[in-house]
Amino acid sequence: MRTKWDIFCCVVDNFGDIGVTWRLAKQLVAEQNVDVCLWVDELDAFARICPQANTHLTMQVQQGVTIRKWPANWQACDAADVVIEAFACELPKDYIQAMALREKPSLWLNLEYLSAEPWVEGCHGLPSLQSNGLQKYFFFPGFFCLVL
Repeated sequence: MRTKWDIFCCVVDNFGDIGVTWRLAKQLVAEQNVDVCLWVDELDAFARICPQANTHLTMQVQQGVTIRKWPANWQACDAADVVIEAFACELPKDYIQAMALREKPSLWLNLEYLSAEPWVEGCHGLPSLQSNGLQKYFFFPGFFCLVL
């Protein structure tokens, strides 16, 4: 059985958020053979980087990735095996509850922004225990020094 991944993206500005999550979703499908659903709050922004996307559909498949409109009023659904909260976009409370109620709770990753700050190396991969028993792990893409 293929692993199911959900990536949540709240578009903020300049297409960086949606660009990173769209590229990650496509790469996971192509290289890791997993099922990926990309939840996007702004389909108009997504259509700017994926012109074949239909902004009127609440669900569609583009390049092997399921794209779903992230509704303002969340509708209950099953949580994925792996959940990426991109750039601290704040997952719906009902979805977080669904993650905790799974037989094997979802692996929860908080994808942060690219940084060259020295503290990033020490925080990358750290878990944050949540009040519902889940752990959220922080993923900080960055530039790590290589000492020769």
